[in-house]
Amino acid sequence: MIYFSDEAIINGLKEKNIRCLNWLYREYFPLAKSVVEHNSGNYEDAEDVFQDSLVVLYLKARENKLNLNCSLKTFFFSVCRNLWLQRLDRKWRLLFVDNFVQEPSENYESTILGLDEEKLEKTRLYQKHFLSLPADCQLILGLFIQKKTLNEIAKIAGYKDTSYAKTRKYLCKNMLRKRIFNDPKCKHYLIHD
Repeated sequence: MIYFSDEAIINGLKEKNIRCLNWLYREYFPLAKSVVEHNSGNYEDAEDVFQDSLVVLYLKARENKLNLNCSLKTFFFSVCRNLWLQRLDRKWRLLFVDNFVQEPSENYESTILGLDEEKLEKTRLYQKHFLSLPADCQLILGLFIQKKTLNEIAKIAGYKDTSYAKTRKYLCKNMLRKRIFNDPKCKHYLIHD
């Protein structure tokens, strides 16, 4: 069994060594697959994330900008994770932010009459999970979607500083994302969008 050290992998990438690339695929692809499949993705998504992460690794190696303070495998894992979370975030925004309804109102039906059936379902799905969040999360995410700065969010929510507001926004957003992506109805939109 051939083994490539971190340095050999970096050099192999620079030289476009096929044996090194095959080894990387065999050893590192399970990392990408694990990240993606544990976060609402499928095998094809994992292949895309793996390829994109490999390109990032190649470009950094070629430009000698790969200053590692961890193992290459750990670095690659975090690149995969970051790329996938960015994709999920974009998909989440595309699915639900356009149809954001902050509070149900008497005019709810009139505000959604102009939406097609699919957008209406997305709106209902988003609103269902948004309204199931704790009140502070609803406030924070509502302000975030209104494009308020972290400083403004901290003041309105009564937090001492922006770092706590940032942490709460992150936790609330992930809570909402998990609830939406775990809903069986959401799977339909992820496949078709």
